Amino acid sequence: MRSNKVASIALLASVALTAIVTAVLLVFAAYSHSSEHDKRWQELERVLNVSADQLALGVSLAAWNFDDNQVESIMRASMNQRDLHAIVIYGTGAKREFVVQRGAGDKLEIGQPLRTAPDMLVAQRPIMAEGARIATLKVFASPAHVQAELRRHQRTNAIAILALAAVLVASVYGLLWFLILRPLRAIGQYVDGQQPQRAWFFGELRVLNESIHKMWALLDSRYRALRESEERLTIATRAARIGIWDWDVVHDELVQDDEILRQYGLATRLGGGNFKAWLDRVVPDDRERARAEVTAALRGEHEFSLQYRVRRGDGSIRYLRSMARSFRDPEGKVVRLVGVSLDVTEATESEQELRRHRSHLEELVAERTAALSVAVTEAQAASRAKSVFLSTMSHELRTPLNSVIGFSRLMAHSTTMAPDEKRNMAIIHRSGQHLLTLINDILELSKIEAGGVSVHREAVDVAQLLSDVCDMVSTRATQGGIALLLTCDPLPRALLLDGAKLRQVLLNLASNALKFVRSGSVQLSLRATALAGGRHGLAFAVRDTGIGIAPEEQQRIFEPFVQGPQAGASEGTGLGLAISRQYVRIMGGELEVESVPGQGSTFRFTLEAEAADAVLDVAPLASLPQLTPAHQGRRVLVVDDGVDGRHLLRSLLVPAGFEVLEASDGAEALDAIARQQPELVLLDWRMPVLDGLQTTRRLRADPSLAQPRVVMLTASAFEEERQQALAAGADDFLRKPVEQDKLFRVLAQQLDVEYTAPPAPAMAVPAQPALNAATLAQLPAALRSELHAALQELNPARIEGALGGCRASRPELAAAIEHMVGRHAYRELCQMLEEAEGALP
Repeated sequence: MRSNKVASIALLASVALTAIVTAVLLVFAAYSHSSEHDKRWQELERVLNVSADQLALGVSLAAWNFDDNQVESIMRASMNQRDLHAIVIYGTGAKREFVVQRGAGDKLEIGQPLRTAPDMLVAQRPIMAEGARIATLKVFASPAHVQAELRRHQRTNAIAILALAAVLVASVYGLLWFLILRPLRAIGQYVDGQQPQRAWFFGELRVLNESIHKMWALLDSRYRALRESEERLTIATRAARIGIWDWDVVHDELVQDDEILRQYGLATRLGGGNFKAWLDRVVPDDRERARAEVTAALRGEHEFSLQYRVRRGDGSIRYLRSMARSFRDPEGKVVRLVGVSLDVTEATESEQELRRHRSHLEELVAERTAALSVAVTEAQAASRAKSVFLSTMSHELRTPLNSVIGFSRLMAHSTTMAPDEKRNMAIIHRSGQHLLTLINDILELSKIEAGGVSVHREAVDVAQLLSDVCDMVSTRATQGGIALLLTCDPLPRALLLDGAKLRQVLLNLASNALKFVRSGSVQLSLRATALAGGRHGLAFAVRDTGIGIAPEEQQRIFEPFVQGPQAGASEGTGLGLAISRQYVRIMGGELEVESVPGQGSTFRFTLEAEAADAVLDVAPLASLPQLTPAHQGRRVLVVDDGVDGRHLLRSLLVPAGFEVLEASDGAEALDAIARQQPELVLLDWRMPVLDGLQTTRRLRADPSLAQPRVVMLTASAFEEERQQALAAGADDFLRKPVEQDKLFRVLAQQLDVEYTAPPAPAMAVPAQPALNAATLAQLPAALRSELHAALQELNPARIEGALGGCRASRPELAAAIEHMVGRHAYRELCQMLEEAEGALP
């Protein structure tokens, strides 16, 4: 039907166009006919007038001579013009003397009565002779031939116009069929799902065809999606047992699907299919509530929502939950409600069952609460056990390391050891320091995870701290050909910060950056922002131009023991970034990383700090101090259940000028204090009989005993133990392995003693030479190499080990080197060591 309609339209368009063209042609033909008629009529008049003039002149002489034959002959000759009908010569008195006219069959008749027609043309001329009128000539012309020719011309034009109209109709229709009808039919066949015939699409039809294809594809996809959605909805409603109902409020027609019929236990729809039929199925006790809810929904107070009961035909009761949405007319009146219905019988009965068992559940909850309390207690006990385990492991690991590190350092001063033995001892010392660093990192991370690390704010010169960090890593940067840059905004002289943690974080980040830069630069920057209340925002950043970090690795690198897969990442324990992030969080910031593989990395964090009044500088003690003569013989009691620990402290204190007493447990310590009255007690924490805390408490609680200074020693790494020791009455706290400088500094503070330079050894020692490449060339090559590597790593333990090997053979060089190390002159020292290689003969 669609194709026929299109064809009729095309045909109508063709006929209309042809009719218009035909009308134009007819107008043109009429104009042409009129022009031709006028032209032919004028020609007829001209022929008539010329014939009349010639005839009047030609018969004048014959008529004057009364030569009738001559006159008749001239008149016959003049009738050769086919358009002339008759020639009449009138004598005087209007008597017709001569008549020549055409008769039937176009034959000439002479002397017959004149027959004329009203449409004939007449030309009258006088016949003159000798200046006198002798007769009158009338010539009659018939338009019959002209009219016949005009009619033939008109018929020819009409036939041509009709033929042209037919050709035009056929051409226009064919063109419309090819350009419009056929493409439109192909489009219609495509839309109908048939195989479309081949057609050419031009111009707008091509756009229309493409648009229809797109529209059809879109409609088809939407139809499929809608059909799939309907199928899913049907499946979902069936699976979820959700019934759908539709109530036409105006006509009171209620339609339900099969699921609702199942819920009501019916085979067909509710009798009557209206609101009353539904209400009759509701249990009588729920009807008023149901009617009120429907009324409220119709009034527009709220959407319909109701849980009610229905009674099935078999007498069973089902709980249904129904919800609906209202549709309103332009006046706002509710005309339709469409909703869903769910069978909630099982859920309602389960809820009722749950209510019945609520009291029992409360009893169970009370029992579970008691059990949870026990579990919490056990968890707390487990946490305490973990703390005890870490504390014990700290003590058990650090105690033997105390002896390993301490005695290896003491033996490095021996003058009787061979150089090979001293190198071996230096290796032992370095290994012990490395193991100590690893243990400290692990225990520090454990303390952080247990929340045992807090912020210790002090006055810090942040600009100097940044400079110190750069100095520490400058040697390694120089050796690697890496530019080390420092940018720092103006800052107050001192800020309240945890300087130790901040220094450790920046040193970790800078050292880590140098591991992954082959060429380029490492930049340490600080942007300062003044905040309200005298506070300052400090934005730290460490940028490098190294190999970068892959996106999937950027969070894993902050996990403990995780190192990057790139070359150089195997150095260290894998705890530096984990500890650094935790330190930054403890200080109130967040350590973040930005990196693009191949373009470097940036680690940044921001802290806030208040301005402080001053910065306290603590100068390092000499490496081998001795008491001044006035302070010689100060009595110190060493209390340790380990013989090695007591022997180590004795080996350090006796050469310095202290008088050392010993005790193996707390009971012996109290007895020694009562008898020998030492001025200071170095008291180990963990001992049999009485540990350090118990001994300190008894000492402070007994007024009859002398009250010496008490310095608690422990191999544990937990900060809370320091607080416990001070709370028990200790005056200070030291961790094992005991560092020589810290030990003598604490003794100086607690006993108010002073130290002098250490006495020269028994063997003659030449004066300390100037430290330069030539003097460093006197050291063994292995020792120079070890010291150079230790300086590049910025490893204090390894530097100390190398110096230990140097002190035995060249104490004057060791002192000079130690002085430069104390000034953090790592770069100059490394340069001298490198030049020393070229100074050898």
